[in-house]
Formats: sequence, C-alpha cells, structure tokens
Amino acid sequence: MSRRHAWLRFVAGGPPLPHRPAGDPTAWQHGLGALHARWYDGAAPPSVAAVFVLQWVLQVPAHTAAHAAAAGPWRARLTDLTFSLGGSLVPDVVRLTALVADAEDLAGRLDAAEADYRAVATPLAEGYPAPVRLGPHVRAALVDDMWAAARREAEGAAGVLRPGVLPRASCCLIYALPGCVECAGCPRLLRP
Repeated sequence: MSRRHAWLRFVAGGPPLPHRPAGDPTAWQHGLGALHARWYDGAAPPSVAAVFVLQWVLQVPAHTAAHAAAAGPWRARLTDLTFSLGGSLVPDVVRLTALVADAEDLAGRLDAAEADYRAVATPLAEGYPAPVRLGPHVRAALVDDMWAAARREAEGAAGVLRPGVLPRASCCLIYALPGCVECAGCPRLLRP
C-alpha cells in the first residue's frame, strides 16, 4: 500500500502512533493555525485550519480503506487506526490494525471499503469540534469529497485511470489565506 500511495506510509504492528481520527484536534488546529500565520504574514483565519484538519482526519480512514481495497484481495479494518504527523502537520504514517480477506473484484472491494469508511467518517465529521461553525452540509460534503479523492487515487494506483479534475462539494477555504486562490475543483468556482 505504501508503495502505491503518494504521501502516506502504512505500517502494521508496533505501538500505536500518537494520533487517532477521533482524538481531540484542538492542539493540531492551533499548531496548523500558527504555521499558517508564519507562512502567510500573520493572516491565519481559524476556519482554514479547522477545515484542513477535518479533511486530514477524514483522509486517514478514506485513504487507508481505498488503498487497501485496491492493493489486494482485502479490506482494512478502520477501527483503532492511529497516525503520526509530519513537519507540516499533515498525516504521514498510518498504523493499520488488521486487513480482512475479501475475494470480491476491485469495484466490489472499493464499494465495501466505502461503506466501512462512511461508518467511521460520518460520526467523525458530525462530532468534530471546530473553533468556528462548520455546518452539517460542509461536514457531509467533506466526508463525500475525501472518499471520492481517495477512491480515485487508489484506482489510479491500481491502473484504473479516470482523467480530469475531480469537482468538490466542499471548500477547503484556502482562498482565505493571503495570495491563495480557489483549488481547481472548488465549488466556489461553479457559482455565478
């Protein structure tokens, strides 16, 4: 799985890593806000860090589920995942607890992995503590978008390519940082 993933490394066994998807994200949000303030000349709306951290929290189970399903005849157990953060406070290593045999074809495994992901991600997003208001639409859209991106990347790693920009239903708010603009798939670009 690690060989096929662009930015995450997956490990099995050993002690748990310091972070859990359901853990308290407050220190992570503050740390990312401080990095943004340093990188963007003091301007760091807390909403940007809040959304980025929620995206990354959701990406851990999304990418784990999608890449496990695409890499072989199995699915990852998403309970008890732990992860570490790299220097820019982005998840970099995910510790797997188990892979479960699954003999279905790739599409079937990915569909089952999506169900596994949503069972974990939906309550994570709904219960995510944020320093700013993140409405139910934003939270649900982030769950959808993180799965769509993870599945697309896993399918690409498995040789099933789907070209083009993946449109999003959620906005990461990066445009709120000085000198930044909307991402190519941003829903704000679709509004008149």
